[in-house]
Amino acid sequence: MNGIHNAPAASHSLYGRSDRWFLLTLVALNYFTIYLHRNLLNYVQIPLQEGLDLTETQIGWLRPAWLIPYCLAQLGVGYLSDRFRRRTVVLSSLLASSCCLAAMGLSRGFGDMVLGRVVLGLGQSCAVPAMASIIADCFTARNRSRAFGIYLFSYNCALVVAGKYGGRLADTAVWHVPVGRSVIDVDGWRMAHFVFGFAGLVVWLFLLFLLSEPDRTGHSAEAQAEPNAMGVWRSAICVLAVPSFRLFALTFALAGMVVSMIQFWLPRHFYRVFHTTYDWNLEDAGVFATFWIQSGTIIGLCVGGWLADWCSARTYRGRVFVQLVGWLVVAPAILVVGTSQTVFLLAGAMLAVGVGVGLYQSNTWTATFEVVDPATRATAVGFLNLGSGVLVHSWFDPVIGWINETVLVNRSSNSLGFLLTSMAVPAAIAAALLAWAMLVTLPRDFRDSNQPPVVE
Repeated sequence: MNGIHNAPAASHSLYGRSDRWFLLTLVALNYFTIYLHRNLLNYVQIPLQEGLDLTETQIGWLRPAWLIPYCLAQLGVGYLSDRFRRRTVVLSSLLASSCCLAAMGLSRGFGDMVLGRVVLGLGQSCAVPAMASIIADCFTARNRSRAFGIYLFSYNCALVVAGKYGGRLADTAVWHVPVGRSVIDVDGWRMAHFVFGFAGLVVWLFLLFLLSEPDRTGHSAEAQAEPNAMGVWRSAICVLAVPSFRLFALTFALAGMVVSMIQFWLPRHFYRVFHTTYDWNLEDAGVFATFWIQSGTIIGLCVGGWLADWCSARTYRGRVFVQLVGWLVVAPAILVVGTSQTVFLLAGAMLAVGVGVGLYQSNTWTATFEVVDPATRATAVGFLNLGSGVLVHSWFDPVIGWINETVLVNRSSNSLGFLLTSMAVPAAIAAALLAWAMLVTLPRDFRDSNQPPVVE
């Protein structure tokens, strides 16, 4: 197979009102599963650290061990997703992710965990560009933000499930598993890896029979006639030449910094703060750290998707404007999250942070697709993830772990809270970059044929 795959004529039914939403549901289910896998570590890290005798700096390295290979592979897999069957890419990624996560439950030390996270990152790298491209081909600009909002809703659900059930599995120090006539003792954090990995295999079997490959839409005549004419480097240059995309990429990197701090370190922060005061266990801290944030994000995704589709029908700046509002909400709210130790106030602040993040995330891909060539959509998604990994995640989490371990050594203090508060700075910078894009670069770069911009 050499070039863009076009599904049989029957696949045109995927553009029906019901079929395309069914396909979106399947893609969202896949996203839910791989997000369970990549974020399980957030909620089992304390017993894992104790079981493998790791330092906090080493714990911090486990996230970039996954994310750096995940992001470095994005450009290549994005290009492949633009050229070959995305169904195969998505299914292969989920199978690799499930098997790798289960294997990580057998880790004997830091080296094994790092290797497992690296392989997990490489396995999952294929999925996101391919899924984003599928959604973009099944939905028009009129309802694309709502579609991506539903798609991203699945990862918020994944975080809540991982926080509750991953934490619950890890809270049990040792599981006694009957195997034949004998009983095997399994550490709680290992059991969480086994259970979530097996669940991924079940989802993979389900998608194997139901997931279809939609036709590609919106490609230029040149690209359709000569599918391989635009090679990987030409695709990359085409994407990076767009000023608005470069601003979007920097914003995405800053967003990754804020979201990483929330997802990876917030459960540990609440466990420290409330373990003594309210006798919270890992499940309590994981649920509290995820429920309010993700509830707010779900609200933001729903409202942001609808609002952006409504605004974009009236102005080409509509989607970026909604993103800007999101970061203007996040910046002050996260100050409260990092400083308060009042449960009700924290819940309200986390809800606000989640709403702001949701407003931004509901339009991440749609805003990008309005400034890049349709033939390079998956490549553009790959570049966003690549930039986030290189600029942020290659150093961010290890540095946070090192600061918390060496500089802020008094664990009774609100050390992680102080670091959380500092995330207001990248949130404010992200808002400034989006404002610049909306006012300066977007009038030149906007390319949605359904609504041409008015160049000022």
